[in-house]
Amino acid sequence: MSVIKQIKEEPAMGVADIAIDLQDINVTFKRKNETVTAVDNVSLQVKKGSIYGIIGYSGAGKSTLVRVINLLQRPTSGKVTVSGKDLQQLTDKKLRGVRQKVGMIFQHFNLLRSRTVLNNVEYPLLSRKISRKQRQDKALELLKLVGLSEYAQSYPEELSGGQKQRVAIARALANDPDILISDEATSALDPQTTESILKLLKKLNDELDLTIVLITHEMQVIKSVCQEVAVMENGQIIERGPVGDLFTEPKQPLTKKFVESAANVTEMRQQIVEDKLVEKLQPNERLLYLRFSSQSTSESVISELAIQYDVKANIIFANVQKVAQLSLGYMLVILSTADGQFDQTFHYLETADVKVTDFSNDVRKKGAAYVS
Repeated sequence: MSVIKQIKEEPAMGVADIAIDLQDINVTFKRKNETVTAVDNVSLQVKKGSIYGIIGYSGAGKSTLVRVINLLQRPTSGKVTVSGKDLQQLTDKKLRGVRQKVGMIFQHFNLLRSRTVLNNVEYPLLSRKISRKQRQDKALELLKLVGLSEYAQSYPEELSGGQKQRVAIARALANDPDILISDEATSALDPQTTESILKLLKKLNDELDLTIVLITHEMQVIKSVCQEVAVMENGQIIERGPVGDLFTEPKQPLTKKFVESAANVTEMRQQIVEDKLVEKLQPNERLLYLRFSSQSTSESVISELAIQYDVKANIIFANVQKVAQLSLGYMLVILSTADGQFDQTFHYLETADVKVTDFSNDVRKKGAAYVS
């Protein structure tokens, strides 16, 4: 079964459960004398009330794909259904109505510098037939929701990056959207501020039953708030599913790279090369990379190896992270036995549901530069 065949098979959802349904989306651009494919035959369904992550590096096509959701980017081919409406069949007036129900926030905030925070939030309401007081009351209510009530009369240049993003979120909520698209909205923020913004998005998802599509190149962002994730590369979705599943069993090389980056395993692999750990191994030693899930804990597994099989363990690196109610552990360890035999050790690790990569063999086969 091909990769493309695999990734297009998803559990069926009822029509009433689906907020966004993209079918066979292609987006191509003409560049001089060539045709560039930005999105290549992508199908995607987002459940109502969920937080769906789309991850990929720059140029993967993720931002182009999400602009298709409200037809800011019309697809070259394919069908776009949002909240049960086939957008390509709508009149311009009805399409504008749908777009008002899809809020968007971006990396660089896009605030109007000459307007106060309050004026920025109420800006999307200027076209509505409501009084000035109603408009300002709505804006103040939204500023309270994002924790910025006291900054209503401030100007964007007086705010921190995180505060500017909160204003942008409040503005995106002005028309009471059903869907919020976050396009790299935390990329310009420091880790602590990123965490606070993600908590805010989760709060909005819970309290407003808001469907959120979150675009990012950081797996830390995905694991913090998303329930489902799609991995994009070269305009295609190469892997998708529940976040816990992708962290536990990533199948594509790019997904593995994202997952390991989130767990600081990438630095660990580099350390193997820089410290020449393989070259320093004795004949009775093995350098293993172990991955644990909630069903097995690193402490008990290492203890059992020591007790049952007289295996000594020198732990070089260890990390545990919480992902979608799962505790996932990563460990780099040098195991040693008196006789240099490891058959029983590997069998035990397999039965304990521990995923094992033997760097002793892997690195020797691939050479000292192996860090992927």
